[in-house]
This record gives sequence, structure tokens and C-alpha cells, in this order.
Amino acid sequence: MDIDEPIKEQGPTFSLDILALTNEARNTYGLRHQDYTRYRQYCAKRIHRLRESVNFVHCKGSKFNQAREVTEADLNDVRFLHIVLFDVERAWSYAMELKRESRSSGDTRKKHHLIKRLKKAAKLGEKLENLCSREAGKVDTRTILEAQAYSALMSGYLLFERQSWQAALDKFAAARTIYEKLSAAGTAHQETLCQSTIDDIDPNIRYCAYVLRLGTDSVSDVDDLVKMTIGKNKGVGLDLLEAEVESVLAQTRQEKAASLTSITWRDRTVPLRNAELAICILKAKDATTNLENASDADVEEATKMEMFDSLLEAYGDAERFAKNAVKEDMEATAKVKSSKSEQISADLNFVYNYVAYNYLSRRIQRNLMLVDLLRHKLKQEHSEGARFVGGKYQDIVKLYDNVLQSLNEIKDLPSVQDNLTFSQEIDAKIWYFKAWRTLYVASAYAVLNKDCEAISLFGRAQEYTSQAKSAFSQVTLPDKDDVLVVTLKEVEELENIIRGFRCKARATWHLRHCGSDDSDVTKKLGELTIDEKSKSDIKDEEIPLIERLHQYPSNLTMNNPHLINFPPEFTPIPAKPLFFDIAFNHVDFPSSLSQRAGRKQDGSSRFGGFFGSLWGAKK
Repeated sequence: MDIDEPIKEQGPTFSLDILALTNEARNTYGLRHQDYTRYRQYCAKRIHRLRESVNFVHCKGSKFNQAREVTEADLNDVRFLHIVLFDVERAWSYAMELKRESRSSGDTRKKHHLIKRLKKAAKLGEKLENLCSREAGKVDTRTILEAQAYSALMSGYLLFERQSWQAALDKFAAARTIYEKLSAAGTAHQETLCQSTIDDIDPNIRYCAYVLRLGTDSVSDVDDLVKMTIGKNKGVGLDLLEAEVESVLAQTRQEKAASLTSITWRDRTVPLRNAELAICILKAKDATTNLENASDADVEEATKMEMFDSLLEAYGDAERFAKNAVKEDMEATAKVKSSKSEQISADLNFVYNYVAYNYLSRRIQRNLMLVDLLRHKLKQEHSEGARFVGGKYQDIVKLYDNVLQSLNEIKDLPSVQDNLTFSQEIDAKIWYFKAWRTLYVASAYAVLNKDCEAISLFGRAQEYTSQAKSAFSQVTLPDKDDVLVVTLKEVEELENIIRGFRCKARATWHLRHCGSDDSDVTKKLGELTIDEKSKSDIKDEEIPLIERLHQYPSNLTMNNPHLINFPPEFTPIPAKPLFFDIAFNHVDFPSSLSQRAGRKQDGSSRFGGFFGSLWGAKK
């Protein structure tokens, strides 16, 4: 007969906020004024009180027994973890006290003593990490990660004092990574504590990198160093960090999802009954908060694009989940209907429209950010004198095509079609972005010297801005929480920009096609320049000095003076004329001149013809 083994009961799960406890104790008892002695004495008294409160003292009466160590079997109260934590703090504060004394006195023995104290702090930190490990199963996931970061930080301090720079950098990088991830998975107070701890770790990372010749002192380089260090140490156990942090984030979202019971959008509030959908929406909101914080700070564009990608991924997941929920509700409603099924379906459709609108709006926002980047590059290359043959303009036009496609998808949402004001607002935005798209198409034609097409397209863009202006004038003030906001002032600014480009295109066409009639005006306009040198000076530089000796060389430089043209150009020279008597070949002479001479031609003449007649006359 088989006997079932007794089931081991799961003990209580504790939560130990290490950063909050240590920060409060340090600021209250001495470390606000860098008084490590007072803080060490406080830690010793605190440990004694904790041991007495849980009846875990070293002696009974006046007899001292062997020092009692806290083990996993003793963890029936969170105060046992407090004992180990403040043991670490006492050893660390004693080491910092010795470090200050060794600097002032120059005593090397205190240097060895502080290393021993830091070694004890690192050992106790590893013990705290083992007690808070996942295998022990006594604490929650956030406490596990905090214990790992705290233990890595204490080990980093020890290795730093031993001048083991690479090992210290690895420990500091691991601790910083955990605190950076935990800052996104807690309350505002916990986020502040994590960021403060990161600020304390960064100088140590910079110094280790300086000694190892790995980087400079900028904050972005610290992030790069941490990524590089974590990448090298994937096999040490840091590869499980992201999975553990993600579990903490999921647990935090589940706790927040319990409080997220409704959604308010466009002055309408609907209940949110699906817990999984609430978790997806909270994930998207967390990504939105990270992106907004990055927009307020000076963050690189590549980092912002990564945040945009994660945000779109979160909203995409929420949109797919909401769409599946609507589909399942339609299938269930088709089979069985109740008195509240219609209202539930309407609320679920509203939530889907809310998620889809935010997803498409964020996609438009990302495309507009790419447009700004390309526009900035366009201005830089124009200032450098580069010539465009439609490359960047084509990319900008394509991005505006994507924006218009997303706006048309928003317009097809049921919530937009049922709301007349909302539909008019989307139409106004479509006219506005059509004007921007046409503006860049016209600019591409203007760059290719197709002035007629450019003038026509600038006129079409003006028509779009007029329609957008009239549409926005009929729409009430936009919602302040709306993602995609376009104001009437922005439309008026676009109208002025288009008007300026159109006037420029007309003037360019006039100068190219009417230069023969207005030669003086064209010549004077052609001589205008915004550079320091005028065109006459440029012409003088092109003419060699030997050809303008009658002028004073005001712009002659000694570095490379233009004296003569070498090799010389081929020029025509005068030559002696050649005369050819070719009229004789075209004269018709008479066969006989005897009648004009007055006698008959002598046949015995030695010469015949004209010369013979002359000879006969002489005779």
C-alpha cells in the first residue's frame, strides 16, 4: 500500500524594499552629512534590536554562545532579512569610515582594514542574495532582483578598492542594468531611488573605463559601456536578467490592471472588463511614458526611434487583442443575446476604436519624426551647395503618403464616422497633410527647373491649405490629450510658406523666360549675391593679372596668384593675303580680230591668233 508523501506547505512570501530601507536609514542617521561613524553605530543598535525582537540573540543571560547565522530555515519573518541587510550596511559604513581616515592620515594599515570590511560586506551581500533567491522561494520577484543588484554593488566596491578594474566594471554594469530595468517597474518613489543609485554608480564605471581605456566621460558612453559589458557576460547569468525583469513588469501591470476599470476618451467613459486587454493597454501606456520622457530630455534620434518601435509594437498587440475580443463577442452574441449584450458589445467596440486610433496616431507621429529628420538633412545639403534630383523629396513624399493612408484608416473607424465633429477634424487634418505633400512635390519639380509644373503644384497646395483653414475654423478646440494635434496657427504658417515658395517659383520663371526684354533687371539680379565677395570680384579672380594691368589688384593673394593663363588659349592672328588670278579661265576671246585691225590675217605669220595679229600689225 502506497502512502502519499506529506505535502510541504508553502511559506509566506516577503517583500523587502532594499533601496527604500537603506536610503531612509542613511539620510536619517548620519550620511546626509557624510558621518559614517554615526551610521555604523546606528546599524549596530538596529541589528541588536532586531535580534531581540525575533528572539535571535547570541547569548542567554551573561553567557555568550556561538554567533548565530540567519539561514533559510529561520525565514519565517521579514525581520530576519533586515538583520542581514543591516549587517551589510554596518560593514560597508565601517569601510567608508576607514577610507576617509586613511586618506587624511596616509596609514596603509587602515587601507588593508577597509578592504577586509568591504570583503565582509560583499560576503554578507552574497548571503542576502542567496536568502532572497528564487530557489528559496521566500520573497517576490522584485526583491530577488534588488538583492542581486545590491550584492553586485557591494562586490563592485570591493573589487574597485583592490584595483581589479575589469571585474569591478562587470559588477557595476550588472547592478546598473538591474536598477535601470527596475526603475520602469515600480512606483514614482521607487523610480527616483533607482535613478539616484544609478547616478552613484556611474562615476565608478567611468573611472574603470578610464583606467581600462574604454571610453570617455559622457553619459551616452556609460550606456554604451554597460551594453558592451553585459554583452560580454551573457554566460555569467546576466542573460536571465531581462526575463526576470519582464516578469516583474508583468506583475506590476497586473497590479495596475486591477485598478484600471474604465477608459475615458473624447468625453466618454466606458468600463474595461477584460483584464488581459487592460494589461496590453497598460503596457502601451508605459511605452508612451518612456517616449515622452525621452522627448523631454536630450536623447539621440536612434534611441527615440527604438522607443517608437516598442510603442507601436505594444499598441499593435493591444489592437490585435481588442480586435479578437470584438470578433469573439460578435460570435457569442450571434448565438445567445441578453439584455446587456448590446451595451457590452458597444463598450468593447469603443475600446477597440480607442486602441486603433492611438495606434494609427502614433504611427503618424513616427512618420512625421522621420520627415523632420529628412527635412533637416535637406537643409544641410542645400547649405553645402549640393544639388537634388528628387531623392530626398521623394522619400518625404512617400512618408506623407503613409500619413494620409493612416488618416484614411482613422476616418473609416466607426467611432469617427458616428461623430460629425470628429469626422470634420480628421478631414481638416487630411487637407493639411495633403498640402504638405504637394509642397514637397512642387519643390522637387522646382529643383529640376520645371517652373510651370512647380507653379501649378504650389497653387494646388494653396487650395488645400484654404480648405484645411476653413475646416479647422468650423471645428472646436482639439482635445488636449489627443496624440495628433494640428492647430489653426500651424495651418496659417504653412499657408505663408507655400505663398513664399510660389512667389519664388514665379520670379524664377520670369528671369529665365523674360531675360531678353528686361536685360538690365536680369543683369542686376544676377549680380546680387549673399556672399562676402561680389560677382565682379569673382570675375576679376578669373581674369589673369597680365590682362588687367590697368586695374589695381585688390583681391590678389600671394598663395596662388593668377598671373597668366597657362597653357595659353589658341587665338586667331592676322596673315598676309593671297591673291589668285582666276578670271582668265572665265573670259571668252573672239576667234579672229582681223576686222578690228583693218586687214586680213596673214596665214604665213609665225604666230597665230591674237599674237599673230599683233605681229602682222607691226610689220
